[in-house]
Amino acid sequence: MKRLFILALLLPGSAFADCVLKNELQGQKHFVCQAPGTSKSVHVLDLNGGFSETAYFHGYFLKKEIEAGVLKGVQVRTERAFSALDKKSQDQLLLIKKCVIDNYRASVSDEFKTGLKNLHRGLKDAGSQVPWTAFEETNYMVEFSIFADSMQRQMDESPRKGAMKVFASCAPYFIGNTLAKPFKLLAQGLRSIKMGCTGISASASSSRDGALLHGRNFDTGLLGFYEPEQVIVINRQKNGTTSVGLGSAGLHYAGGISGINNHGLSVSLHELQTEGTQIRYDRGESDIAPYLLHSVLLKARNLNEAIAMIQTRKGFGAWTFFISDAKTDESASIELSGDTVVVARRAQNKFLGQSNHFLGGKTSQEGYEYSLNKTLETRARLAHVERTMNEDFGKIDAQWVINRLSGHTDELVGARSFGRTTTKLYTAATHVMQPGRMQWWMSVAETYPTNRSHFVGFRLLGPGQKAPVEILGTTKAWEDPTKPAWYDSMKYYVKAYLANEQDHSTIAGLDRTLALLETASVTAAQDGVFEFPYEFMWARIKVLRAAKNIMAGQRDMAYSDLTEAQERLNTISARMGSSLHDYENFQLDLWRFRAETLKPQAKQSRAAQGAFRQEAQGLLQGLISKYPRQSELYDLQWSLGEEAQLYIVLDAEIRLGTVE
Repeated sequence: MKRLFILALLLPGSAFADCVLKNELQGQKHFVCQAPGTSKSVHVLDLNGGFSETAYFHGYFLKKEIEAGVLKGVQVRTERAFSALDKKSQDQLLLIKKCVIDNYRASVSDEFKTGLKNLHRGLKDAGSQVPWTAFEETNYMVEFSIFADSMQRQMDESPRKGAMKVFASCAPYFIGNTLAKPFKLLAQGLRSIKMGCTGISASASSSRDGALLHGRNFDTGLLGFYEPEQVIVINRQKNGTTSVGLGSAGLHYAGGISGINNHGLSVSLHELQTEGTQIRYDRGESDIAPYLLHSVLLKARNLNEAIAMIQTRKGFGAWTFFISDAKTDESASIELSGDTVVVARRAQNKFLGQSNHFLGGKTSQEGYEYSLNKTLETRARLAHVERTMNEDFGKIDAQWVINRLSGHTDELVGARSFGRTTTKLYTAATHVMQPGRMQWWMSVAETYPTNRSHFVGFRLLGPGQKAPVEILGTTKAWEDPTKPAWYDSMKYYVKAYLANEQDHSTIAGLDRTLALLETASVTAAQDGVFEFPYEFMWARIKVLRAAKNIMAGQRDMAYSDLTEAQERLNTISARMGSSLHDYENFQLDLWRFRAETLKPQAKQSRAAQGAFRQEAQGLLQGLISKYPRQSELYDLQWSLGEEAQLYIVLDAEIRLGTVE
């Protein structure tokens, strides 16, 4: 792979010129560091003390940024998810949410709760009007989203068993048992606050210059809220441990995303799905996963101590704690499924990749993915990074990791913009850390996808310096110089995703998404690229638009939509069918069948409808045989047997991220 590396032109002493002290209170400092050559900056909080004793200053210094950032993002996504429910279901699930969060609160450490209170107190003293109840709840919602997904899964498989699990923990709050569909709608809405991710741990033995590297993409539906105000949180403690957490305004436990400490540890957190969620532990015995990983940075001095902390504290949802130790040249993937903790993989002088599915025996029994394409993409990403690390063993450096995490190779089909690639359209940040040298590279997100932005290198400095960090320079991920338009097309697909997140319930909202997808297609075509994600999702949304027009009585408009959608699906099949995965060819047949059934009866072709259905059923049967645990395939099998497809189309999720 070609290498691209651009160092900022820094004169002696000018490493500090781009970092300006903006606020100082009681010896705690807030710097703003300008990314060289860009209009973007990063907040750096240089704090003396641990989590709870310094949280106040995070809130006080970054009030405006916190109010517009992930705090607001989680609240917006949560409100939207609940607003999709009817009044009765909303009342039921709001009570269950209260029950679950009450149980979380009773289980977590006093240190965590004190830190949250101090963070909120800092916000209030800076003039914020954000109420405590909303602020506190926001910090538990990522765990609740895993619980909602788990309940949906269990109720799909056994509504009575799933309802009894809720009843067992939430009897005083429980007011009904018809929860299967409400949980499904809620789980779909809350998936936007999840944390997907690709991770890379390359040992010193595998690196070009003898330094262990730990990299990660932070993929989240909070894109648009997370990346505008990125924050480096430095905690200098009296116990001799100094940690650096890489996060966003409002995430004072920033090490719960990515981080390093001065004992050579580097960490990243990766979210999964499990049926084995837990709601309650004895008082103070557990913590939410992002804070638990942040605690590892503050307290652990080696990999064994980190593992022991996680095994002792356990957790609520489905997570992988991905940890590297520069002192011993080791890395480990510690999987957590509720109260089940497994050291799934551990390697020394080698490498590990990380994605979003369980690999441990016990955790795999409880784990699942919400769709087959999610199953395929998490395994494709892991296979891709581990294959390429093996091929380039001994040649890996920070630029290599940046290039790999910013890649557009689908391990199953080859070059592709998004889908089963390491770069996700919702990648909000990319971090590459060298804990042995206390330095890191992070994307500053001046463009979409964020991996195309500049990466700024930082090195931590000791106390008493003019600035807490030294800026090492900037770099960008490698791109094929023969395809500039193809890379440019990707930002329109990201914008289409954001438009769809904002409004996929109205014709006007769908039209905005369709226009951006069309722009992406036209732009990619300038380099001769015909992109499956752009073309398929355009056709997919056209069918939904037709269904909405049918509901509104606009049948001529609906017929036009359906005709255009089928034409696009036919073109994809003709141009790409032989190179597609079976699941993609199944999707083409599925949506051609659905489009045909939605046409006015006089204009339907029964022969075409039957052919599309038969081809889809044949492909689906093969997929079920290969992936018998993927429950969504059985839902699709049922839906193919139904004659009336209108409400199935209206209820189907639009997943631009996994291209479904």
